[in-house]
Amino acid sequence: MNADNYLRFISECIIKDPDKESGLRDEEMYGLHLSWCALNGKKPSSDHVFWSAIKELGHTRNYHHDDGHHLWPGLSMTGPAALDYILSSQPDLI
Repeated sequence: MNADNYLRFISECIIKDPDKESGLRDEEMYGLHLSWCALNGKKPSSDHVFWSAIKELGHTRNYHHDDGHHLWPGLSMTGPAALDYILSSQPDLI
């Protein structure tokens, strides 16, 4: 994906929610990326390239010491790709 596609991904799928301390986990961010790519006919980036692009856009992640996961604080998912990701990662909701 090119830089414009990452900007589009962020604008269509991510909202800043400063009240949400926990934010999104790495697997949620990358899963959302995969869903967005599938819905838009784009080839997904490798996780390494994806994380680099997201960081270049000014987003930072923190290490959550309680459970060993990385979190993207203050971010929430939105839009059709969020729905696709949630339904595909939790099929018992269907």
